[in-house]
Amino acid sequence: MAKQTLDIGTNANDGTGDTLRSGGEKINDNFNELYSTLGGNSIVTNGINASYATQEMNGDGTVNDSDTLILFNIADPGTIAATLSDGTSIGQYKIFLNKNDGVATVTPTNFANGTNFALSQYGSAQAIWEGSNWYLIGHKDSADTDVVIT
Repeated sequence: MAKQTLDIGTNANDGTGDTLRSGGEKINDNFNELYSTLGGNSIVTNGINASYATQEMNGDGTVNDSDTLILFNIADPGTIAATLSDGTSIGQYKIFLNKNDGVATVTPTNFANGTNFALSQYGSAQAIWEGSNWYLIGHKDSADTDVVIT
């Protein structure tokens, strides 16, 4: 449905605009289309509220294409090695958080900043796919120093 604009007439109360009822119907139709597009009866459940598809990695493995938030979390201190395949669309991004006591190293297939990056405990980083490479766009660790990029 195309956006429906309320006809307010030429002058106030001149009788040339929409009736109150037809104006209300247009408003309802516009809102119904927005809610339908954004996820149904509750806009809070549509994904715009910054809830991310999450992958929890408790050991070495490959980052899922469909997940945005990647949590490195194992019970015992240790290292985790993750591989990151090429993105599926320009602008795709990943958020990495290392809750693990040890180091989590991420090796993208194509990485503009180097070969890989390593996150210490509580380290975090964001990567964005620009079509041919992943780029690190933000990164810090608990000591407020840069994440190690090699």
